[in-house]
Amino acid sequence: MRKLPAAAQEERRRQVIGLRESGLTYDAIAAQAGLTRTRVFDVCRRFAEQGQAGLATAPRGPAPGAGRFLQVEQEAQVRALIRRHTPDELGLPFALWSRAAVRVNRAGFSGG
Repeated sequence: MRKLPAAAQEERRRQVIGLRESGLTYDAIAAQAGLTRTRVFDVCRRFAEQGQAGLATAPRGPAPGAGRFLQVEQEAQVRALIRRHTPDELGLPFALWSRAAVRVNRAGFSGG
């Protein structure tokens, strides 16, 4: 179901709720809707807890900015250093910028 567009996913969830309200079992709904029994149960549970809002497609993945090691200003400083200097100019043991060179820079270099 995750390959379907958001509108199609929501429509499928509404169908699951309609079938459940008509008295079908989770297994029967799963067979008819092409979902697993667990997925049907999850949709019904979300609907019971949140109502129609529970049928909406939520954004996937981590929230923007989550899991960052650096603050936005620090990222800008690192990008500026990369644009203006080569790693060896900053005293790093690399000739060209690579992920490893940037990682070393982030880990403890406070160049200027």
